[in-house]
Amino acid sequence: MNKKLDYVATNMTMLFWANEMITGAKLKQQKTPDKEIRRLAQEENIFQARSENFRKKAASGIISRLNTLDEFTIDLLCSCNIETAKQITIYSILKSDLLFFDFVNEIYREKIILKDYKITDADINIFINRKQEQVPKIASWKETTIRRLKNNYISYLSEAGFVKKQKDYLEIIKPIIDKKFAEHLIEIGDQIYLEAMTAYI
Repeated sequence: MNKKLDYVATNMTMLFWANEMITGAKLKQQKTPDKEIRRLAQEENIFQARSENFRKKAASGIISRLNTLDEFTIDLLCSCNIETAKQITIYSILKSDLLFFDFVNEIYREKIILKDYKITDADINIFINRKQEQVPKIASWKETTIRRLKNNYISYLSEAGFVKKQKDYLEIIKPIIDKKFAEHLIEIGDQIYLEAMTAYI
């Protein structure tokens, strides 16, 4: 894990963007500079953003996530199926958002270990309250920021197929991680993210 990673609230306004990650990865594979990707996002709307302002936001978020990936994973993202692309997208968010990593590692992973495949609002609220007690920066965030982050984190897991929304809880769907991707994470020392996603030990 990146020791310098700080708690940020940027994912409050970011979407999941799995298909857009594939688009960006193909440009990265061609050694397209980030500046050019931003230009293409702004002038040609390659990420199909709904507004001009969101074009900038989408480009920044997608580039930030892609920059957490090594060449092998970029290449895999360009050629894999959509399910693996979603797994790589989750991995990139875990690598770029410390609070999301904690959220997945301390709720999702722990639930799988305990064979309790339900995540309730109470579970999430306990997690958030604990983080606010532990981290002054998170305690200073507005309630609206916390609520939007919570909703987006749930949305990420849902869109990735890691959870299924039920009436009163989230049902955990333990993913089957692409073998090449899983082996690569272990090889490069990123097993901690594999463990967070699967409770693999």
